[in-house]
Amino acid sequence: MKKFILVCLMALTFPNLSMPQRRVVVPEVEEQVKEAIKKYDFDTAEELLETRILALTKKKLPTDNEEEQLEYIRQMQLKLETTQQVVFIDSIVVPRTQLLPNLPLSAESGSIFSTAQYFNRQDDADATVFRSQLQNQIIFAQQDNDGHVRLYQSNLIGKEWSQATPIKGLNEGDKIQNYPFMLTDGSTLYYAAINEEEGLGNYDIYMTRYDTETRSFLSPENLGMPFNSLANDYMYVIDEFNNLGWFATDRNQSKDSVCIYTFIPTQTRSIYNVDEVGSERLSRLALIHSIRETWSNQNAVKDARNRLLTLRLSSNQEQKSHDFDLVINDRITYTTLTDAQTEDGKQKIQWWLESKKDLEASAEQLQQLRDKYAISTTAEKQQLAPQIRILENKYEEIEASIRTQEKEIRKAELGN
Repeated sequence: MKKFILVCLMALTFPNLSMPQRRVVVPEVEEQVKEAIKKYDFDTAEELLETRILALTKKKLPTDNEEEQLEYIRQMQLKLETTQQVVFIDSIVVPRTQLLPNLPLSAESGSIFSTAQYFNRQDDADATVFRSQLQNQIIFAQQDNDGHVRLYQSNLIGKEWSQATPIKGLNEGDKIQNYPFMLTDGSTLYYAAINEEEGLGNYDIYMTRYDTETRSFLSPENLGMPFNSLANDYMYVIDEFNNLGWFATDRNQSKDSVCIYTFIPTQTRSIYNVDEVGSERLSRLALIHSIRETWSNQNAVKDARNRLLTLRLSSNQEQKSHDFDLVINDRITYTTLTDAQTEDGKQKIQWWLESKKDLEASAEQLQQLRDKYAISTTAEKQQLAPQIRILENKYEEIEASIRTQEKEIRKAELGN
């Protein structure tokens, strides 16, 4: 219903009743509504809706849709008024594919992988796996039999991983659950979900805790603003050892970019007093219009930025000896050629690396041809089409060869 209301709100047309002497073009008024929502100016949006309802009522026309939209706006206003006080110390914009490499999480806090990387498969490119700091538990996103993406967990018992089971207690209404992260207490779980009834936008960030009595997680809590917005907000992680946190959002970003915010975590949740900060500034804080506006304690910001710098330097140093990711099994991932335990395995890895280079070159050449095809004339397309098909076949052959090589590498290294 929320998604429906938002779509209707964006598409609604309003007559301008406050200026009867001038006929207003409908799109101009609609843009005013869109701009009000974009700025979290829900008071203005509410006034426009009330004006619309009054006009329809006078004409004895139905107002059901407008009433639903008005209720949604009022709910958003209430969410705005519970915006959490958070100190943001840094923000960077990166390609969406580079999100995980730009999270300088310390090893003591666990590890995050893409599902495709961890399980060595080509699907679920945007899904992630969280592995505990003791490397004895993984939580990951996976599609269930109903076509929904849910969070699953598996534990290392002895030398064997248990069968993956769905995490109990999470919202049944979630269309998608993804981007899990668990604190070192082994109980507090953060994740992102798309829930059209309860969420603010697309992906929203939720938090829940494990209940040992019921052996299930408690009802998840939406983190609200400023962490969540009308856009996609996800990948909430906490480094307890450095007292730093991160989350990602695509608000105000291009299609393939994401902004990563760094913040100072707090033990208790405090909200802004709207009477003290004012409605306009509250909207700016909820939108994270400027991270400097959140700097209530300059010394705390300075200390946190120093911790972040140290962590990044340490992460960069580790990445210098990180040449590739080759999953050997659930516990072992090779990152350099020196990780190989056998000469046969080392030689096969070298061949694998060459094949990966060939794959990248083919992908680049194929994209260039596709781009050229898109702007070509009909005659030129007829000439380009066979070349594209040949390259597509070559690309698929290299991909298949790489998968075979990876199996051979594991066989050489594991001896089976």
